[in-house]
Amino acid sequence: MKDQRILNLIKQKYFLLFVLWCSLTAININKAFHIDDTFHLEAAENIMENPLEPMSGLLNWANDPVPLYHYNQPPLFFYMIALHIKLFGNSEISLHLFLSIFTFLVLYFFQRITYLLPIENKKLLLTLFAFNPAFIVNQNLMMDVPILAVFLGTLFFVLKAKQNPRYYIYASMLIATGLLIKYSVLPLLVVLAIVILVNRDFKSLFVLLIPIGVLAFWSLWNYYEFDAIHILNRRIRKFDNRIIWVYLGAIGALSSFVFSFAYGTIRLKIIKNVIYFSLILFTISVVLFYSGFIHELQYTKHLINLFEINGFLIYLFLIILIIKLFYTERIAFITTDKFVILLFLASITLFIILYAPFIATRHLLLVIPFILLFGSDLIDKTSVDINRVSLITTIILGVILGISDWKYADYYRKMAVSIELPKDTKVWFLGHWGWQWYAKKNGMEQYFTTTSKVRDGDYIVFPIYIDKQKVKPTFDLIVRKKIWEEADIFTLFSDNNDAGFYSSNLNNPPWRLSKEPIDTIYICEVERGVETIIRLMKSDENWMKLIEKKAEKNGIPIDSMIVKDAKWILKKEKNELNAAK
Repeated sequence: MKDQRILNLIKQKYFLLFVLWCSLTAININKAFHIDDTFHLEAAENIMENPLEPMSGLLNWANDPVPLYHYNQPPLFFYMIALHIKLFGNSEISLHLFLSIFTFLVLYFFQRITYLLPIENKKLLLTLFAFNPAFIVNQNLMMDVPILAVFLGTLFFVLKAKQNPRYYIYASMLIATGLLIKYSVLPLLVVLAIVILVNRDFKSLFVLLIPIGVLAFWSLWNYYEFDAIHILNRRIRKFDNRIIWVYLGAIGALSSFVFSFAYGTIRLKIIKNVIYFSLILFTISVVLFYSGFIHELQYTKHLINLFEINGFLIYLFLIILIIKLFYTERIAFITTDKFVILLFLASITLFIILYAPFIATRHLLLVIPFILLFGSDLIDKTSVDINRVSLITTIILGVILGISDWKYADYYRKMAVSIELPKDTKVWFLGHWGWQWYAKKNGMEQYFTTTSKVRDGDYIVFPIYIDKQKVKPTFDLIVRKKIWEEADIFTLFSDNNDAGFYSSNLNNPPWRLSKEPIDTIYICEVERGVETIIRLMKSDENWMKLIEKKAEKNGIPIDSMIVKDAKWILKKEKNELNAAK
């Protein structure tokens, strides 16, 4: 009988966790490598070739290949990917299953935290978090889900440390591990120190030496490998107060649970009516947009304003809750679990606003679970019907955006395979992100701005709406073909074109409504004509001095001398090309 009760308890506690984990994994199981996935895969390949010098491998993520130490990330996650590839290969399914291990850990730690806190709606809170668009979409082969597992695991162990201080050791070990994946874990070191001091557990301060020691060891490794300390050479973005509105807009675009926060703060019937009216109005606007009655640019502007208001309200409701907690509990509040969660929330928020190179939903993924955990009081005070509205809206939006981003990633995988060019033709490609991985995989050669020797008759292929290399003006590109896929209902809620989900700004929200194609691939033939060579001559001072001397010596006008030299150079190049063929 006792065994049966334990079994029933396990079923109740972990069945939902298992269902959510399987659902999230299934949405992304065969998703194409996307955005920064390629960077991580290529970094892992470099480590497989030279595991003792992880920061020295060359990688082109701008114009030319540079060593990995020029970029922001330490390499532990790359080592993990390298080991997985060595054992199981580099297919999309295999690597997304690898990432789903961290998805499970995130869900597991989040659920365990809810059981440490006096939260009534534990299952609702877990589901709201699991189906948040930031979580569903950002299960790419990036660092943010693993880092979130570190953040939530650290919070879990810090809360458990009230029962037994040895859990501080586990928390510090997680922080040390996270620092070797991404430096954005640094705020947790400060949080851990504050919690230990507030709890007056001074004997436990020694645990801070674990992450500090690991960081010191890593810095010595850096100095041995490339004569510098990686963490000290990171570029810091100059603060611009407009980033606050970008941040609030991005949070607002992801937070359907604002309905529960609103009614939990202001329990008036008018709030319910406003919530229902807003949803009806938004649904009507989507139908009108899809029917062609509203222009996309106009709609996006209103959507950006809506997201910013939504994000502002989320933080307003949280501030009101903080004031109430301080008012009721006074100074004793700083010894509560809620204060610990507030420290996590505040430190991560400030770090993103002050130091993140840009605002992306994968950065905000690190904030959202702490918003939900701290705001759980508001959700518990909300009526069942409003909580149900928040849940249904979150699930619908999360799944729709998950499918849309899946198609966005898949577009470049399909296009790279479908491009047909004449045989025995050199094909170069421009562009990074997932396109870089699939273009290489399908036989195209990556263009390097400084060193690539592009010849007359070669082809260059590139998508329009992705980051790509600068092209030196040593040749002209003649567009031979443009290929694209028409948009469909699954990309109506869209983050494509400007990759809003992966980099937001004041004019580019995380998602919007769009009936435009995902992207357009340009297939261009290289043509190095007389005009191209003349343009190069005129832009080179040394070349022009030589031509002036030759023109004076031969007694002919400079312009005629330029044309004559250009024709001779072009003829020489074509003879060399024919000989090479």
